[in-house]
Amino acid sequence: MSGIPTTRLLALCTFIGGLGGGLVFPILPALGLQLGIPGFMIGLILSANRISRLAFNIPAGRAIGRLGPRVTLSGALLLETLGVLCYSAALHFGNAALWLMAGRGIFGIGTAFLFVGAQTVVLGLSERADRGRKISMVRVAMSAAMPCGLILGGILADLFSNDAAFLAGAAITLTGSLLAALSLPRRLPRPPSTDRTERTGIAALLASPNLPVLAAAWGFNMMIFLIMQGALLSTMVLLVQDRGFHLFGMQAQGTSGLIMAVLIGCSALVAFGIGRAIDAVALRSTLLIPALIGLAAGFAVLAGAQTLEMALVGAVLVGLSYNGVTLPMMALLGDAVSPRQYGSAVGVHQVFADIGGTMGPVIGIEAGTHLGVGPLYLSICIVPALAIMVALWLRRREARLRPPARTQ
Repeated sequence: MSGIPTTRLLALCTFIGGLGGGLVFPILPALGLQLGIPGFMIGLILSANRISRLAFNIPAGRAIGRLGPRVTLSGALLLETLGVLCYSAALHFGNAALWLMAGRGIFGIGTAFLFVGAQTVVLGLSERADRGRKISMVRVAMSAAMPCGLILGGILADLFSNDAAFLAGAAITLTGSLLAALSLPRRLPRPPSTDRTERTGIAALLASPNLPVLAAAWGFNMMIFLIMQGALLSTMVLLVQDRGFHLFGMQAQGTSGLIMAVLIGCSALVAFGIGRAIDAVALRSTLLIPALIGLAAGFAVLAGAQTLEMALVGAVLVGLSYNGVTLPMMALLGDAVSPRQYGSAVGVHQVFADIGGTMGPVIGIEAGTHLGVGPLYLSICIVPALAIMVALWLRRREARLRPPARTQ
């Protein structure tokens, strides 16, 4: 199977697997209260998938090279299916909190193998000349799946029932598992390396001469998940409530959801253009500078927005910018390690993302409720502004990047 069709199938499987993660969010908070689950426990249940993913990201990176794309991704989607079925079991058996917690934990293990596996495979399918375009396809699928899952879960629960939404999610995820089992290659098309004695674990990454570049990629990934997918997405509703914004007559939840949809839609629209730009420029990190400026400007506009129009402008700026950080750094990660080290490098990359994504909502909601969303967003905009200095340093460092050994 050729690289381009495989990349599209990989993106489709990743998208299907991510739907189940979003499906539960519009349902579980209200359902948990109906089932008599305390609010703190509901929050812990919602976080359980990310906690379990933190524990399995690095093992997933090591497993992909041994098991191959077909087994890893089809197995990951089967685990996700089992996790979603646990949500349904919570409605029919006792110990609802235990079932939901188990489901979220199992789903998190599945997403660890899915997300780390998909990103590792797409690096293996790419060369330096097309890495940006292929990475952008998979990363867009990852980022678009969550909001689509939110929409799907809300609609199915509203039209039918919570159980119908869970069972539909399980059926969709199982379909993705079958698609992966039937369509993805058993092994990557290129042998990982001619040197079978090459070290591939975390110790090898820490000993790499390109460690500063890897550390920068991991750090930028954590920053994006902390400020954008953590703090911003969890506090947008607070901004809408505080400023009294209403879009199409909807209340705070609906208005904030549409603003976030605009943000994510903008990020998806520009991702493929960014992917082509990554492949065209001599130094990947060149794209970081305008992206970080755009991020800082977007948060500054959101901090001062007193009208819905200005809030939408801020959301658009953030949406147009954040993939200009994540995509070049993922491509640079692939440049900095040998193919046999892709799995370990991507596993650590995902660990940093999950740390940022776990901390972001906690810090964001706490600061947003006590200090206000304006000061919160103003503080956040300082982070990408300061990161510009790191980007300038990284650009000089990338020019001296030592290419790892490659299979010809």
